[in-house]
Amino acid sequence: MTAATASKEGFMAKDAENAAALPWLVAASALAAEKPAPWVAALRETGAETFARTGLPTPAWEGWQYTNLRGLDAKKFGYSAEPVKFDAKKIPAPLLGDTHRAVLVDGQYQEKLSSLPEGVSVLSLMEAARQGVGGLEDNIVQVGELAQAPFAALGAAYLRDGLVLTVAQGRDIEAPVEVLFFNTGKGRASHARLFYSLGQNSGLTLVERHFGEGEYLANAGVSIALERDSRLRYYRFMDEGEAAWHFSRTDVRQQKGSTFEGFSMATGGLLARQEFRLLLLEEAISSNIGGVYLMKGRQSHDFSILADHFEPGGSSAQHFKGVADAQARTVYQGKIHVRRHAQKTDGNQSHHALLLSAEAEASTKPELEIYADDVKCSHGATAGQLDAAALFYMRSRGIPEQDARALLVESFLNGALEQITLQPVREFCAARVSEWLAKRQA
Repeated sequence: MTAATASKEGFMAKDAENAAALPWLVAASALAAEKPAPWVAALRETGAETFARTGLPTPAWEGWQYTNLRGLDAKKFGYSAEPVKFDAKKIPAPLLGDTHRAVLVDGQYQEKLSSLPEGVSVLSLMEAARQGVGGLEDNIVQVGELAQAPFAALGAAYLRDGLVLTVAQGRDIEAPVEVLFFNTGKGRASHARLFYSLGQNSGLTLVERHFGEGEYLANAGVSIALERDSRLRYYRFMDEGEAAWHFSRTDVRQQKGSTFEGFSMATGGLLARQEFRLLLLEEAISSNIGGVYLMKGRQSHDFSILADHFEPGGSSAQHFKGVADAQARTVYQGKIHVRRHAQKTDGNQSHHALLLSAEAEASTKPELEIYADDVKCSHGATAGQLDAAALFYMRSRGIPEQDARALLVESFLNGALEQITLQPVREFCAARVSEWLAKRQA
């Protein structure tokens, strides 16, 4: 393998035919001076070489036809490996009370700002690679998929920042752990890579918050490994700045008897795309993902989900609801893939969009790809405006129109929030919905 990050002449000269990709890789050559684990160096090279060939995805790419990145090429987002300078007073308070915390600023792990419970360990990504943390290399290295995932390839070229969080075998952590991604703006690009590993028969509630100010690019990759009989509740809050571009890919690999409950609430960002790949690798696995989005102005948000069933007796669910106002654009692409041996699979998906403006758009692409013959799978999707009859009924009972509209929106979203099994998180999300609607009415 040629050293793509060793010099400017490496990947840049070799792949000069894709000139649009090259500016994104300028800062990657500086990482060649470091001496990381051999697999890290090799993955950086492969990521840079791959992205130099593909560049950013266009609407002609399968899976990107609804999300147009026009305008991103003109941005000058720059990456720096130097320790980030920031005002600690700007770090937001935890979303929930009685919460432990791990903090990333522009992708760099801040140990001094972090506090963790007994049974949970956190290392920076490079320190974990140096120590050879079990499962890290196997979960991070996905060379064969990089050509179809340009942002993953770009993140691989800058593989350096991020953290590894490990829960000891047999430990059930009661208090939630919050992982905060704080972005300082100033035209910076971050490429954080995270690995969450839950040992056999362990349990954890993880609250992931993406927050920032100003204009920036956040390109995050998350790998989750759930060993046998482990349990993870994974709640993500997308609070990115109004001018932010966010791209994240989350891979969940589950072993026999494990359970995964995921939920994402998206309110921030100029353009965001969240990809989730749920891999049910063994028998008797439960894997559920849901979400709510609240979009306004010219915001664009894309949820792309895959639930892949490998073995019998697994169940998966994808349930998303959202609201689009003004000229906002929303996308849901969900797929359930049932392999030939995955008999007795139970999978279902749904997406329901509420359009509060004639200019708002919602695109939906549900898919079922089934090769087993003893399964129970379903999907459904709707998009529309508020029920005129219900609105008239409420107004006829003396409820002001704005209040009636808000009540109908809250009622519409409550069905999605009911998926959240942790009551404090469910209540927090409901309060977020009320706050968003109140701002809209103001």
